[in-house]
Amino acid sequence: MNTSMKKQYQGWLVLAGLVVMVLGAVLGWYGFPALIRSQIIENLVLNEGAERREIWEKTPYPMDFKIYLFNVTNPFEVAQGDTPVLKEVGPYCYNEYKEKVNIIDHEEDDTVSFNVKDTWFFNQEESGVLTGDEIITIPHVVILGMILEAEREQPLALQFINASISHIFGNITTPFVTAKAKDLLFEGVPINCTHDSFSAKTICTELKKRIHHFHRVNEHIFKFSILGTKNGTERERLRVKRGNDDIKEVGKVVEFEDQDTLDVWSGDKCNELKGTDATIFPPFLTKKDKIEGFLTDLCRSAGAEYQYATTYNGIRSYKYTADFGDITNDENLKCFCTTPSTCLKRGVHDITRCTGIPLVVSLPHFFLADEEYQDGVIGLNPVQEKHQILLQFEPMTATPLEAYKRLQFNIFMHKSNQVDIVKNVTPSLLPILWVQENMELHQEYIDKILDMFLIISIMGAMKWIMIVIGGVITATGLFFLMRKKNDNHTVITGSPPIALKSTGKPKPEHVIDRTNGL
Repeated sequence: MNTSMKKQYQGWLVLAGLVVMVLGAVLGWYGFPALIRSQIIENLVLNEGAERREIWEKTPYPMDFKIYLFNVTNPFEVAQGDTPVLKEVGPYCYNEYKEKVNIIDHEEDDTVSFNVKDTWFFNQEESGVLTGDEIITIPHVVILGMILEAEREQPLALQFINASISHIFGNITTPFVTAKAKDLLFEGVPINCTHDSFSAKTICTELKKRIHHFHRVNEHIFKFSILGTKNGTERERLRVKRGNDDIKEVGKVVEFEDQDTLDVWSGDKCNELKGTDATIFPPFLTKKDKIEGFLTDLCRSAGAEYQYATTYNGIRSYKYTADFGDITNDENLKCFCTTPSTCLKRGVHDITRCTGIPLVVSLPHFFLADEEYQDGVIGLNPVQEKHQILLQFEPMTATPLEAYKRLQFNIFMHKSNQVDIVKNVTPSLLPILWVQENMELHQEYIDKILDMFLIISIMGAMKWIMIVIGGVITATGLFFLMRKKNDNHTVITGSPPIALKSTGKPKPEHVIDRTNGL
């Protein structure tokens, strides 16, 4: 190979090395991430036939649903003014299946609408010795609810309530109901509207207006339970974004019961539909992002705040927690007050306007709530690990790795001189029960996430391999070029002296000839 061809070859070698290095850098920092991002987006949009859509429509495996009842151990003493003494009974464990029904896609605005449907099945194995036949005493939600509503709306109705209680609810002398756990939760306790007294007919007429809260046995007999009317029934209707136009809006609620805003709370901010349907969240989470979901049972949006980074079965994850805040000190929450002058204290939320039943929600055992609520009863022991709301997400895909949603349902017990069963009570906020809805990602989906990160790791390695190989090729080419250049400019020393041929000319006179001696 002649010198010119060698030089050309070495130049091409340098160029090829530079191309490989640039290609590795471009693919590593731009090409591969863009490819991964596009694949994540493709898998997360809620289009018909997409894998995530199928999981979103119906959970492929049941969630764990646990119920803890607060048994009131001194109901008769409470009716005379003593502090309620509570004993937690549970958990009653259920398999919960979540699905969306009556699904309609709306191509014109990239949304999908549906009804929510939850179904619970009792899990005897997980419940252990508890069967549902345990006799439990809890606040009578219907009676206390009627009293509270009458106090707010129609105080004159209190005398009718007092006169009708024994006719409709049996021989009750306290504001509590005692029944089997399974009847309180799902089967129902009786409401008898057969009595023909004017007071009983008046109250039953009002109760029948809320028939969706009861199970109808016949025209005049009803049953009330805490969860029975929600079990396996089609409930609220939502409309959410599918994410094709903007993946950061996937799952975002745009309508609730065919309305784009709520008409429940006293201010526009609280009536806004913010966040997703709480079953899917937008990908590419950062530590500054807030996880926000719309909770249909509470008629409000709620947010979870980032806490810290961790790992879950080898997957990098972010943990979030949530609470109900302090409605009295947070201007953004004051529109949740029942009236401008009656705001509940820290850590609780009144959902009367949402459910039609005067219930108040909090975290279990009044965790993070004002001490006044905790001091109103005996037997609570709030513990962060057991009673906080906890969410853990893989940030790139926003896949929930584990979630613990915990809520406690309470009802106010007020003193009323016009109703015998509460004329001597000490006002307090009475816990009824608390529930835990939790999930942990099954191994099948953990493996899919790990496979995704393995591919990402391989792509990352390829980037550096290409950069290193390109660097080696470039350095090799430069080395040969520089050596050739040096060869052309190096003087070679150590060769024999060159003999000079005499010209026969006389030596200059000023040169001394030392051959003739001194």
